[in-house]
Amino acid sequence: MGVDKTTFLERIAKPLGRVPGDPPSPRTAIGVPACWTDRPSTQASRTASFIEKFTGLAGEIEQYASVHELRAGLERVLNDIGSDKIGAWGKRAPWPIDVEDVLEHWHALRWEEQTDRRAFDHIHVGITGCSCAIADTGTIVIASGPQSGRTVHQIPLIHVVILRESQLVQSLGDALQRLVQAHGQGEIAASNHFISGASRSSDIENDQTIGVHGPARVMALMLTDLE
Repeated sequence: MGVDKTTFLERIAKPLGRVPGDPPSPRTAIGVPACWTDRPSTQASRTASFIEKFTGLAGEIEQYASVHELRAGLERVLNDIGSDKIGAWGKRAPWPIDVEDVLEHWHALRWEEQTDRRAFDHIHVGITGCSCAIADTGTIVIASGPQSGRTVHQIPLIHVVILRESQLVQSLGDALQRLVQAHGQGEIAASNHFISGASRSSDIENDQTIGVHGPARVMALMLTDLE
């Protein structure tokens, strides 16, 4: 036997102490609660949180005290990986740190306007910078652009991210604010990617597979540029 709409709604409303048709209860809190927006946040706490969350998602991170050490670290990482099929952002991309000498040494394929995009189908390692990184979730945020195509970090099995400690923000809201500011300055990205660790895919039985829809390994090389 079917139930009419009124009876159905009354059955839902009764346990809630409400009457169908009554106006919604007034909402005193609008937006993000103050307890969330007013959280204390320091550079040290953001760094510690990012490392904890990023490594908890199977991300790998190395910290360096100087640009020279970071460049040497990138050189060592590429040596350890042992592949010469390397792709990277273009030379005029918004790199947070200059690693041109290392990229040239490894003859990295660069995302330039004249580069055949299909050549990136065969790279094993993609090296990029990032727009920022989120401490709360261990997430890397990347905005695509003419010199920073998303293919560089989507196609390869290994993604190496170059970033500065000063690029860490506390929350997703802080990251979105940075993207809004960039948009206001005319830096409009075709896509913004939020990368939380290696790519994970699961079927209906929850059998998880790593690296099907993106890199199986994500490494962050971070310059500790703040005291």
